[in-house]
Amino acid sequence: MELLAAQVIERLNQAESAADLRFCHDELARELRRCLALEQMEQLASDVVCVHEAILRRAFFLAERETMKQSVGIRPPAWCWYVMGSIGRREPTIWTDQDHGILFDCPEEVEADCYEFIRHMAAIGVDMLHEAGYPYCSGYVMATNKRWAQSVRGWEQQLSSYFESGWPNDIRFLLIAMDMRPLYGELRLAEEGRRMLFSAVAKRPPLLGRMGEHVQFPPVPLGWLGNVQTERWGPHSGAVHMKQSGYVQLTNALKWLACFARVPAADTAERRRALEAAGVLTAPLSTAVCEALSVYYSIRLKYSTEARDGREYVLWRTLERTEQKQLKQAMRTAKRLQRFVARRVARIHA
Repeated sequence: MELLAAQVIERLNQAESAADLRFCHDELARELRRCLALEQMEQLASDVVCVHEAILRRAFFLAERETMKQSVGIRPPAWCWYVMGSIGRREPTIWTDQDHGILFDCPEEVEADCYEFIRHMAAIGVDMLHEAGYPYCSGYVMATNKRWAQSVRGWEQQLSSYFESGWPNDIRFLLIAMDMRPLYGELRLAEEGRRMLFSAVAKRPPLLGRMGEHVQFPPVPLGWLGNVQTERWGPHSGAVHMKQSGYVQLTNALKWLACFARVPAADTAERRRALEAAGVLTAPLSTAVCEALSVYYSIRLKYSTEARDGREYVLWRTLERTEQKQLKQAMRTAKRLQRFVARRVARIHA
């Protein structure tokens, strides 16, 4: 798989169209299915991330080149295309959707022209990624949404409005933004933007407390007697939604704890290690969280190699007995971490 990743990335350097990008995306899926059959799961994660990042960087490069060729607006002196969501946290499956944005910096007098350049480039990049097999984000968390394509001045003003209002939607956007990780362009812009966000939230205990309450939902679908609560009706009856069954709860809890401890890390693994090093997580709890995340990622990767709707759903009865046991334990860990956050939120409100 590592060799294939290197070959795909080399091929991507010559990609000139969305069709070329889609070919590499499909090649990654084909190789993953082969490796899964050979039980090489542990070697896959970093290669999957590397190929996704290479595809996205190439798409962003082609979008920038086309925009400059068409002489649209003014290219900002500094700009950065950043990713969020599972790619931002470095834990994507094969057929992940789009979660990204753009930050740019320029003199105020040319900001309108720079916005024109950014909007045009974003539209090209988003459509190209869609053709390459990355679905449009259902929540519109993409660079074509002005919320996620801002000048540094606009970004700071927007965050200030979220800090002051603290409405549920604003809190959701702040949690999404905490995953922002630079991928192409002037990387420092997104790094500084994320660090500023973490610092600003940590300085506002009431807002931090409300965000901690938000992290308590959705509840982990595991009953008091250890029974897994599968979907009861509809096309996914008898299935478990792998993201909502504990994975999202774990990643959001770690995100909140990183903000609480002022650890502005972008990806989940780095957050967990930093929290353990800072003494926020005990070594046993950190180990349990690491193992739970590995279980969720392995099962999601194994059962989502096909590009189709509903791929996050896995029928409980199709899981191997060992996987069922591991998933139940991962759910217990997710509930444990949610309670851990709840105790700290209670102290903030006390």
